Amino acid sequence: MKTYQLKFLAWTFSAFLPPDDHDAKEVDCYELLDVRRNANADDIKKAYKKRSLQLHPDKLRQRGMKYQGELITEEEARSRFQQMKAAYDILNDPKKRKIYDVLGHKGMDFVINPSHAWDPHVLLGNLSKSSVLDRAKLMTLILVFFGLILLQPILVCAKVDQMLEKNGGALENATWVALLTPFWLFATFYGVLLIIGKAALPLLQMISFVVGILFLALKFDDVVSWDYAALFSPFYVWLLLRLQEAISDMRTLRAHMSKMVTIEFIEKYVINEKKQDENGNDVEDQQLHRTYNDLNEEERDNINKKYIIVHVPPRTQAPGEDENEQEDDFERIERSPEYQEAKARHQYAYKSMHRIIFPDLPLIVLIIVQLDMNKDWNWGLIFLPVWIAMIFECCGGCYGFFCTPALAHIEVQEALAEHIAKEQEAKKKGGDESATQQPVGRTQPDPPGGLYAQGDVKLEANEMEQDGINENAKVDDTTCASGADVATFAKSNSDTEVNIDAAVAVEPATNTEFLDKANEEAKEPEVGEEDDEFVFEMDEDTFHYYQQAEEEADGKAVEAQSKAIGSFCNLIFQAIIASLFVAKLNQVYEERDEQSTDDNDTSSFSTFWILFPFLLCSGCIICCFSCAIFGASSIDSAMSPEDGGENDDNDESDVQGTGTSDSRASPVIPIQPTPSLGDEARKKYENESTAQVKTESQKKVENEENETSLAKAVTTDEESAMDDLD
Repeated sequence: MKTYQLKFLAWTFSAFLPPDDHDAKEVDCYELLDVRRNANADDIKKAYKKRSLQLHPDKLRQRGMKYQGELITEEEARSRFQQMKAAYDILNDPKKRKIYDVLGHKGMDFVINPSHAWDPHVLLGNLSKSSVLDRAKLMTLILVFFGLILLQPILVCAKVDQMLEKNGGALENATWVALLTPFWLFATFYGVLLIIGKAALPLLQMISFVVGILFLALKFDDVVSWDYAALFSPFYVWLLLRLQEAISDMRTLRAHMSKMVTIEFIEKYVINEKKQDENGNDVEDQQLHRTYNDLNEEERDNINKKYIIVHVPPRTQAPGEDENEQEDDFERIERSPEYQEAKARHQYAYKSMHRIIFPDLPLIVLIIVQLDMNKDWNWGLIFLPVWIAMIFECCGGCYGFFCTPALAHIEVQEALAEHIAKEQEAKKKGGDESATQQPVGRTQPDPPGGLYAQGDVKLEANEMEQDGINENAKVDDTTCASGADVATFAKSNSDTEVNIDAAVAVEPATNTEFLDKANEEAKEPEVGEEDDEFVFEMDEDTFHYYQQAEEEADGKAVEAQSKAIGSFCNLIFQAIIASLFVAKLNQVYEERDEQSTDDNDTSSFSTFWILFPFLLCSGCIICCFSCAIFGASSIDSAMSPEDGGENDDNDESDVQGTGTSDSRASPVIPIQPTPSLGDEARKKYENESTAQVKTESQKKVENEENETSLAKAVTTDEESAMDDLD
């Protein structure tokens, strides 16, 4: 970009550039290097070497930290050297130097840093600090832009209305070729841009469309007397070129998607030439362990010509999924943003191809039949392909608005149901195995609060049977009464002695009740009495996983619904324009057939009603831009909550009354308004809130003082340790 172009853009869009800070003294890069503004690259390099010898901290240390006869610290020396090095980096780069000469240091940082150039917060902040003149220039540019776009349709509508009226105006006798001057200028400018960009196919499309408009203008001016079938020949070429572009884009995108691979695939099968045996297992050569970063530039270029490396985002592991199970390469590629973008572009090209085949081609054919054969068909019938295409697009929008969000949530619910079913099946299998594999005659521990809890002894029937406890079990009454020793149950009809450690606390007189209760619990339950109820317990990781899945489903739903709403708005706009155009054509042709050739007056509605939707949308957009430009406020004040009333004054006075002059004072705790408080109650509430603010401030100050004292102590210890070492 040349200097005058950069100056023009900087002057036009100066409202988006950072404002000049008059209080801050910005050091000029040429002054730091002590060179003139017209110095060449060699002079700048020589000046840099000279200043490096003067400002380098090592050189200054050799001269006793003296610079121009003054003593400076190492921090000052380091800071000056870094500023000089940054100035050299700017002036040594031709692009940066050109931008710096026009915009200065802040403007150069703003233009070079892409995050600043496209960040709406930064743009809005700069716009809020700009002058009224800069905002007026920006608003004038917007008005000129919309005026140039709407100028051509306004001229066409005015000429058609004057032609249909009995007493036409100045545009009635104007030729169509002259009336389309704004269109010719716009086409010329757009063609120059395409030539500069070397876009051959879009240039041919633009030329064919412009030639078709030229043939129609000559036909309306009675310069040529061709049939409409011949006049529309450039439009045939235009549609065929668009169809060829769509098909070419689809093929190119499919080829790109087939070449997409991951970095793991490159390192495994391309760089290290990893092969597979007959069974499909990987055969790795242990001597080859090169990575993509180990390649040189030539090898990387060769790989990039054959493959397209995609960046796969990390995937959250589903609960119950095997960690050793690796994701398929194609599935990983599908999750990459490069693949998703290529897929979206492929879908757009596919839709463009369908629009060309239907309804564009059938519409042109029906128009030619209507005009050349003088058919008296209704123009609504001529536009039948357009209505059908709109209906299908409306159905697709309804599917995206209603069905896509529901399907996204159904997938998550099905995955959760499948996970619950697996957990239930695993729990049943685990219960069966624990019941069948439990050993006989084992020593049971004393679970806290479990089966052998003090004060309430309960023994399960199956455990009593497995441990050999029967009705003849003898209980030591003394031990049971104490409630602190171990009760020993012996099996009388067996030589094997079974010891069960249990802490029981029962009265001696209740031993019979205890055995009766155990016998009752030992009875087998009747059929149908088993409790098969399954309670699903979700751990924290599983909960977070499905919560994240629900959030992703909500995001997909919002995206699909927003696209559907945009499609509906576009359909409504197209339907209104097409309906007004068809109604105007029907009225004009009906009145032309009914009236005589001498009477050219018409009672149909004005042609500007066809243009009214465009004018309405343009007006709304201009109003939004005007409010955004002239009503822009600082982004900090716009994002901060607005507190009004007496509480704000009280908050400010309370914070100031703390006596803390540091700008890093404790944050003010917002006072929530209390409903229907009296004067005394309100004062009491405000005093309590003020005390709370003061308490928080005092705590913050005390914490800072403690940290400072601790840091001083640590520094003193380190110094003393160094002295000891010396």
